[in-house]
Amino acid sequence: MDVFRLYTFGTAAYLATQALPLLLTPSLIVSMLAADPRPTTDVESYLCRSLALLLLAFATTCLLLTGAMPLTSSIATATDADGLSRDPHAYPTLIITTTYHAITAFYVYTQLTYRGSFAFTAGLTFSTVLFCMGLWVTMFGSEKGRISKTTGADKRTSNFPFANTEAASTKKKESKRKSVARTASSKA
Repeated sequence: MDVFRLYTFGTAAYLATQALPLLLTPSLIVSMLAADPRPTTDVESYLCRSLALLLLAFATTCLLLTGAMPLTSSIATATDADGLSRDPHAYPTLIITTTYHAITAFYVYTQLTYRGSFAFTAGLTFSTVLFCMGLWVTMFGSEKGRISKTTGADKRTSNFPFANTEAASTKKKESKRKSVARTASSKA
């Protein structure tokens, strides 16, 4: 499984994990948040369940628009020869979900500085991990690697700060230098 699909499924699972308690037990959530014990109002139950359905819809939309769950009957028509999603909505959905995780991580961090709890720590950890993963996929996971057919090395690498002594070009230059040196020594 590539990192992009892992990020997509991780985002969907995190959103579903947040949604299930809100959907199944809104009175428990409201009573845990209230300062004094009281019965849950209809508006509070409605808002909890609406937020839960919104989170589930966001998770499903994320899975569908990124191509993690193909909308066609054949997986071969939904992906390129390299296995990458051909869905034009994948990259914008990646940007939106990564931004969501960044904003959520920032908000949870501000709440954690005022009052620390396990829930805020867990939320900060999951949001930060998903944000970092989304940022990594945004920068590195959306382009195809340039692998040399002859050497198997990535063509985008350079010699800084360490020389790549196994590269074919380095070996070619070294052999050329030695042959020039042998030719010059034989002429002398």
